Amino acid sequence: MTPLLNVNNIGIAFGGLRAVDGLSLQLEPGDLQGLIGPNGAGKTTCFNLLTGVYRPDTGDVRLSGECLLGLRAHQITRAGLARTFQNVRLFPHLSVVDNLKVACHLRTGQTLAGAIFRSAFSRREEQSIDHKCRDLLDRFGLLARADEAASGLAYGDQRRLEIARALATDPKILLLDEPAAGMNPQEKVELKSLIAKVLADFPVAILLIEHDMDVVMGLCRQITVVDHGCVIATGAPAEIQRDPKVIEAYLGVPEETSA
Repeated sequence: MTPLLNVNNIGIAFGGLRAVDGLSLQLEPGDLQGLIGPNGAGKTTCFNLLTGVYRPDTGDVRLSGECLLGLRAHQITRAGLARTFQNVRLFPHLSVVDNLKVACHLRTGQTLAGAIFRSAFSRREEQSIDHKCRDLLDRFGLLARADEAASGLAYGDQRRLEIARALATDPKILLLDEPAAGMNPQEKVELKSLIAKVLADFPVAILLIEHDMDVVMGLCRQITVVDHGCVIATGAPAEIQRDPKVIEAYLGVPEETSA
């Protein structure tokens, strides 16, 4: 069967630096996989290649069998691949619910004339979007804050809103880039529960970049480890934890071993 997401041997170089070199992975519907590695290993660059920020020098990316190469970022999102970012990128001065509505408009069918003259179709579609967004906020525990500015949310809630906004695009694949970054221990516990709930309640597969190993090992069914842009290990969490190459990448080689 064709994988939902098939990443085959992608790579990119910036000048003389090979930032990603031969990355391959596959996601099936309902998958929850991790992409980990030391700082500067090329993880976020991989996400940028998948989402159209960069175009790979080599390789191929297919979603439901359709090639994504050459598509712009918004076209890739419309195809079904959405993401969050290392740093929260909300629209801080828009309301919480309007942050979600912006994402929903990716799939609207109204015309410019319909929007200007407030056609019956336009009004119905706006009502449908409002209902969808408020339902999402309810699921994420943010409905009571729907009409407040997003900038007024606590940091952990901003992270939750960013995930909700990505889901508002109706993705098949959800890419989460360090969602636990900057969170306190209690927020990380809540985040793990939230990600598990997203996987259970929405028809998505998730690829997760994360430095917090407790989050990764507690959630992911399979993990791909990259170092200096190359895949050095792939396997279940227990296999990854005892892989010598992974231990070396994170901890380095003892002097007596490297001498």
